[in-house]
Amino acid sequence: MPRQAPQSKADSAAQPASPSAGKAAARPAGGARGKAGQTGQSATLITVVLALALLAVGAASYQAATLLRYASTTPPNATAAGAAALVCDTLTRQDYQQLAGYIDPAPVPPAVAGAYDAQATIAKLRSLDARDGAVVACHAAPYSNQSIVSTDGATRYQLTLRRAHSTLSSSGTLVLRQQSSGAHGWLIGRDSSFLTAP
Repeated sequence: MPRQAPQSKADSAAQPASPSAGKAAARPAGGARGKAGQTGQSATLITVVLALALLAVGAASYQAATLLRYASTTPPNATAAGAAALVCDTLTRQDYQQLAGYIDPAPVPPAVAGAYDAQATIAKLRSLDARDGAVVACHAAPYSNQSIVSTDGATRYQLTLRRAHSTLSSSGTLVLRQQSSGAHGWLIGRDSSFLTAP
């Protein structure tokens, strides 16, 4: 009986790979697809987080812009307390040009008569600085012993000043009057003691 010749190495190499080997070779492709899916989900999550962060920043910016717009359109003398604070601020900064713009030009007879002269008021305040020293401390507070609204419709604050050449403070009356139209807020009465001081 003739013997079968052994298969050569070349014949063995030509035989197709087994089905199990094919499945093993296909596994890496499935794993790559899984990793790609996870990467896509991560990218989507990052996009959502960034979008929410941008929305939060946008909302905060809008609120800040609204507050800034309100602050820029609200005059400092919109209230009596605001006007009193304005007086102290301008006196301590020696900004008499700004202060003169918030003085009610109306005369207050018999205490103050005649037309209002802003430049004369500024010159008087500067002369007080030269004589007694600039205002280094200022405090304005509503009178507590009576209603701060008097019969003439004015609101009165106690104004306490200390000047550079003095160790003692002096007190007087700050008179504020609300304008009838309301558009100009509260103005400083010309009968305020710091304006009528000799």
